[in-house]
Amino acid sequence: MKFTNVIAGMQARISQHRTSARKQTLSLGLMLLLAATLVVGCGTKSASSSPDCPFSELSWSSSVSDMISVEGEDYEAYDSVYGGTTYTYERAYKDATGTVKYMFDDKEKLASIAWAYGSDNEGELYTLYHSIHADLVETYSESGYQTEKETNYGDVWYRKEGNILISTMVTESQKALQFAYLSPEHSTALEDKHQSTKPDLIQ
Repeated sequence: MKFTNVIAGMQARISQHRTSARKQTLSLGLMLLLAATLVVGCGTKSASSSPDCPFSELSWSSSVSDMISVEGEDYEAYDSVYGGTTYTYERAYKDATGTVKYMFDDKEKLASIAWAYGSDNEGELYTLYHSIHADLVETYSESGYQTEKETNYGDVWYRKEGNILISTMVTESQKALQFAYLSPEHSTALEDKHQSTKPDLIQ
């Protein structure tokens, strides 16, 4: 009888050990699956990151073919300040008809998406500037940027997701506003703004 009880106890302990081992294996498997899912999710998000631009649907991973698929073939093209090509389309924004510009770099990567508007009326430009500026402040708070140029004024929001720039330029030969989103790769960090050789507000 005692021998039987000993055997039964040993079997019970073996069964408990196996159950515990299965639970640990299952728990480890779930953790590995969760980790793999997170890695895939992060990679997907990075690859298709969007500038949340109010006048374009493209993301920073968009190619020229993607642009044409979305915007069509009715574009004008010229050299980009980033070493590639700039493609422009007519685009209405804020009840004003301007131009959306897709600027690609020398590796055919999308470097900037901008909306530009020109007018002979300075008052119209400044009214439009303040309207766009108010929207940006509501979303991102005050930028703290102060332009040092007498012929224009604007703001820059320095962000790890990519900088946002808005500026007006008023001279005898040019009266224009530009509202631009820069890709993270082509954005200047706040601490490097005085040493940067990257394109400025109006390009």
